[in-house]
Amino acid sequence: MSAKTPATNQHTTAFSESAVVSEDRGDDFKQTVAIVLDSGSGYTKAGFSGDERPQTMIKSSTGMFIGNRWNTKKSEELDYYIGHNIPRKDLVMKKPITHGIVTDWDALEKLWHHVFYRELQVCPEEHGILVTDPPFTPSTNREKTAEVLFEGFEVPAIYLAPQSVLSIYSYGRLTGLVVDSGSGCTYVSPVYNGYCLPHATSRLDLAGQALNEHLSKLAAEAGHCFSSKGISIVQDMKEKCCYVSEDLGKELRSEEQGYLMDYLLPDGNTITLGSQRFLCPEILFCPSTVGVSQPGMHIMAMNSLKKCATEHQAVMMKNVAACGGSSLLPGFSERLKTEMLKLVPQGSPVTVLSGPHRQFSSWVGGSIITCLSSFQSMWVKKQEYMERGPTIMHSKCY
Repeated sequence: MSAKTPATNQHTTAFSESAVVSEDRGDDFKQTVAIVLDSGSGYTKAGFSGDERPQTMIKSSTGMFIGNRWNTKKSEELDYYIGHNIPRKDLVMKKPITHGIVTDWDALEKLWHHVFYRELQVCPEEHGILVTDPPFTPSTNREKTAEVLFEGFEVPAIYLAPQSVLSIYSYGRLTGLVVDSGSGCTYVSPVYNGYCLPHATSRLDLAGQALNEHLSKLAAEAGHCFSSKGISIVQDMKEKCCYVSEDLGKELRSEEQGYLMDYLLPDGNTITLGSQRFLCPEILFCPSTVGVSQPGMHIMAMNSLKKCATEHQAVMMKNVAACGGSSLLPGFSERLKTEMLKLVPQGSPVTVLSGPHRQFSSWVGGSIITCLSSFQSMWVKKQEYMERGPTIMHSKCY
């Protein structure tokens, strides 16, 4: 992949990738629109403050050519691919984020470099950058994020915002219960008056990637085998064919003809899926199916509610926010509501919010808050970082 100098767009001026800004520009970054960056286990979403949707969404994966050294900024011909998850013999594939937590910072820096210069076509030195912060992120990761952005990309200001809070904002709420099922993990996080409640937050290490693997296994049991190279086909099959049943027992007792569905493979052949369509997502409600000794996400939701103040539980139950790419599966929100109603006191209402673009919930929330005048004083500026070090992230971002 050849790296070319990006063209000018509406959000920035023309620039050179090799440009270096050494002087402190103070609040100059406020004259340009902020960038919102949401990197997850499966995908990275990025775009500009005030936009309704991210400008780009690419796979959070990198591939380095064997025998070549990675080069982030100065090479005209880059030695790596970004966003490709198809294994190749001449590539070493890396996923910088696992179960929502950064595990390979070098790969993540390559990914962000590609996002800034190739996807958004901006000079990061000119923009404040809001980064979404998933639950259970180690404090050292927040410090490393600041180091990479301030020292590696020389950005003028950053802010790390909790994903759950941003997701609630995307629904126009300040209080609610976020149930986010993305690619690498599913988490439940209560938010009250714009603040997440860490003591009541829980995580299940099953989400989209685990669904892909489970569907592949179910398909193999039915005689349809896919190699590791075919995981992207399995994911497409999941997104087009799978759904969450409202009542598993009733679904299994129904006529098979009612849920048979054909899927066209890239080679032109067709396979027929039956109960695999709804058995695949069941692992989110019954993790023991795949040997995971954790409660299902509906039980996680109720356990989180019980850890919140009694007077706040009712409003949270009326504002359960379904978020993340896996929540797009048909029937997801309805089943979540059905299961929660079985666990709450009789007569207690449960409302599950499910916006059409909920796979972008945390990104949209970031786009919203960076537009607010009240937010502008919350930026952590590079000068503050240089004076106080990376620990400043703990006092200004919470």
